[in-house]
Amino acid sequence: MPKFDVIPLAREHVADMPPYVPGKPILEVQQEYGLDKVVKLSSNECPFDLPPELGQTVAAAVTGCNRYPDALCRHLRLQVAALLGVDDANLIFCNGAEEGIRLIAQIFLNQGEKAVIPTPIFDAYSTATLLMGARPVKLPLKGHRIDLDAILEICNHQKEIKLVWLCSPSNPTGDILPKQEMDTFLGQLPGDIMVVLDEAYREFVTDDRAVRTEDYLHTDPRVVGLRTFSKAYGLAGLRIGYIVADPRVIGLVNNVKLPFNVNSAAIAAALYMLEKPDFARKHVALAVSERAFMREELCRRGLDVPESQANFVFVKLPDTVRLDGMALFQRLLPKGFVVRPGTAFGVPGYFRMSLGAREDNLKFLQEFDRAMP
Repeated sequence: MPKFDVIPLAREHVADMPPYVPGKPILEVQQEYGLDKVVKLSSNECPFDLPPELGQTVAAAVTGCNRYPDALCRHLRLQVAALLGVDDANLIFCNGAEEGIRLIAQIFLNQGEKAVIPTPIFDAYSTATLLMGARPVKLPLKGHRIDLDAILEICNHQKEIKLVWLCSPSNPTGDILPKQEMDTFLGQLPGDIMVVLDEAYREFVTDDRAVRTEDYLHTDPRVVGLRTFSKAYGLAGLRIGYIVADPRVIGLVNNVKLPFNVNSAAIAAALYMLEKPDFARKHVALAVSERAFMREELCRRGLDVPESQANFVFVKLPDTVRLDGMALFQRLLPKGFVVRPGTAFGVPGYFRMSLGAREDNLKFLQEFDRAMP
């Protein structure tokens, strides 16, 4: 067979796109370093084992897997609509919020159009934009916060901007967008630009100023929200999230999504977690308590840690030490702690860590102190 290079046949940008690098799996770290216990703080996951009864619920759903799942997740949709106080026509479910990101890009971005992306932020927005042949317009944060004024400025002066990706609480910084600021932003934004509001960490928010997608469902159809069961509800391994939007946007999503994009086990698990909310409440309470504790401890050590409204903290290493996020990651790994180096977000002087139980966090601080020069 003659030599054949498939790379030139790929869509523009695909060959040059960096793949997503997931947090190092616990089993791999255990095997590599001969550890009995590994505390994974790199992926913003729930640190607790899920209720045993959930396994029985999922097993029961699996016995019916010879049939396709409900393509519109009707029962789950009604439950979530009641929880949010919205109409079920405002919801559609997807294979994790990340599929929702791809679907929104597929619907609204044409070749050559532009999407504004605050940076540093979750890389899925950039990936989805590039896949559609659109161009990311990256704007730096302002003091760890999304700079809505800078976004407005560029949206009002650059042509071909079609969409703005926002995140509240934002990943990796943990800051929120206040509703008052969002109202002003939307009031001055050109009317033909869509706004995506990723609220994957919404359940951890305690600041009552924070924006909510629900606030705009009847006033501004440009706002499209994203939520997930991966974080507060601990269902990261089952991949189920949803889009909150105007019914006309929901209809467009239904036109392009895969017919059975959410599997039966995921639907059953999400229903169980909604019907037994104590697990999520306890998880959220722990995260809220531990983020305050860890921020205080890390700030006491002279580190810059912006206030977080999520289940993680974002930490700047001192300029005075010859240690960046990747070097810290490598020093902590043999000790059984996995953090997310800032290189994943293009800011090597930082690291991000999700929040475990108090015992794990105290042990982390001990190893962190030993790792610092």
